[in-house]
Amino acid sequence: MISARMSRPVKVLLVLGATLAVALLTAACGTEKITVPKSNKAAYAGAVLFSQRCGGCHTLSYAGTHGSASNIKTRLITNGPNFDLRCERPATRVLYAIENGGFSGATMPQNIVVGKQARDVALFVSTYSGRKAQPSVDVTPCDKQTIGLIPTPAQSAAATTATPTTTTAAAAKTKTKASKAKKAAPKTKKTAAKSPKPKAAATGPKIATATIAGLGPVLVNAQGHTLYIFVPDNDKKVTCVGGCASVWPPAMVPSGETAAGSGMVKQSLLGADPDPSGGQVITYAGWPLYTYVADSAAGTAGGQAINLNGGLWYVISPSGTVIKVKPHS
Repeated sequence: MISARMSRPVKVLLVLGATLAVALLTAACGTEKITVPKSNKAAYAGAVLFSQRCGGCHTLSYAGTHGSASNIKTRLITNGPNFDLRCERPATRVLYAIENGGFSGATMPQNIVVGKQARDVALFVSTYSGRKAQPSVDVTPCDKQTIGLIPTPAQSAAATTATPTTTTAAAAKTKTKASKAKKAAPKTKKTAAKSPKPKAAATGPKIATATIAGLGPVLVNAQGHTLYIFVPDNDKKVTCVGGCASVWPPAMVPSGETAAGSGMVKQSLLGADPDPSGGQVITYAGWPLYTYVADSAAGTAGGQAINLNGGLWYVISPSGTVIKVKPHS
């Protein structure tokens, strides 16, 4: 309490000081900040994406995330490794886990980030993981292990399509003889009908179907995990972002590619919508598609007809119909 006899200048200073202290405490309370320098653009971008897409399941303090269980006895199936303690190098190993849903494929969604975003996250995790692990005489410290380089799509394509540019003298002579023989042969009229050129096949992530008891045929991803629609999306745009996306990871498709349907999936109903967090989300009949982290195994649909993260979630049939049947309890 400020005394009534206190001079006005002193009162003003005390009030200002108290106000500043409260503001500082309020600003500091409960906030977590990414500590990767912004000057390292790729790693910083990876930290932001890791915080948005992986923070619900993993701990990595450099991204301000604490999703791993602190007590192994109370952990959930969705609690992932603590990357403050677990070293993940080289970066290509992290990229493999991102593209293939971890190393077991049991819980982590495949391609939770794709393209350049996947490379940024892999670089961030490989650079900053394992920094708080206790030293061991039998283990090489994480910062002493090589991070390695991640090839860009252009470099990978160049490596796989490169062909020799020189021929041997014998091969050149054989080619010349074949050319002369072709010219000398009598010309015959071509009568065979030209076959139509096949359409280019979709090369993106696979979308298939599976039959779930009580629901019938529904859409699933390449690992057999059930795909859901989010009612607030209103079959128009992606609205599940941030913390919502860490529980319901969107089914991503690399830029320039199209998801490939199999089974009863209709290719004409497959498309993509922009994700506000970056990248493209696979759509079906206009609905963005998501997996559910609590579906720990293929053939389960624990997210069916539940109201979570701001709205209802349903599976979708191969015909594009949203299935609203509630599972039997």
